[in-house]
Amino acid sequence: ADLEPQVPTTLTADLRDYQVDGFKWMRRLAEWGVGGCLADDMGLGKTVQALAVLLDRREVGPVLVIAPVSVGFNWVRECERFAPTLRPILYRDTDRCEFLKTLGPGDLLISSYYLVQQHADELKEVTWGTLVLDEAQNIKNSQTKTAQVVRDLKADWRLALTGTPAENHLGDLWSIFRGISPGLFGSWERFREVFGDPIEKSKDADRKHALSRVLRPFILRRTKSEVLKE
Repeated sequence: ADLEPQVPTTLTADLRDYQVDGFKWMRRLAEWGVGGCLADDMGLGKTVQALAVLLDRREVGPVLVIAPVSVGFNWVRECERFAPTLRPILYRDTDRCEFLKTLGPGDLLISSYYLVQQHADELKEVTWGTLVLDEAQNIKNSQTKTAQVVRDLKADWRLALTGTPAENHLGDLWSIFRGISPGLFGSWERFREVFGDPIEKSKDADRKHALSRVLRPFILRRTKSEVLKE
């Protein structure tokens, strides 16, 4: 609570006030060692806020960003533009475990969800400084192999980026947080009993407020209308 993080001088972008707030929120969670979900509306700069945190945590170790293929190229562009002291690397099918052993502080490996699933054994051998799940709704189904692999990766800190943390039902939210902050909601059976069924089936307002209280420290969402002036 006392930590007052400063936006790294190596970030070549002027963050808006709400983006600075987002950076500080993520940086405090990272200091605490608890995963979080940045759920700002699309277009509000989730990537640049995340890059500010990655720059500040540069010395912790290499970064693994998992994102859809199309979004991966955007990470390379934004990294080159806003965080030139980081080295973005697109992970390809041809890469082998010898390459992974050379990664160090400042390296940012960008992989698709498909390749993470295909190369799970190799990626599990690396201890990542930070793991970023972009379009994190890709692990909304906890039973998929991709979601299971993500949970098995070793990382000092985990961050999810998604504008839709609960696309279809509260199970999506539970699965994402199981991937970034294991244990926060307990087992699926317990979560469904305490929150899922009362909220979705019985429309229980008290349970909805209780879930909101539990979530508040770990999820940050701003809509375009909220930050229109900025």
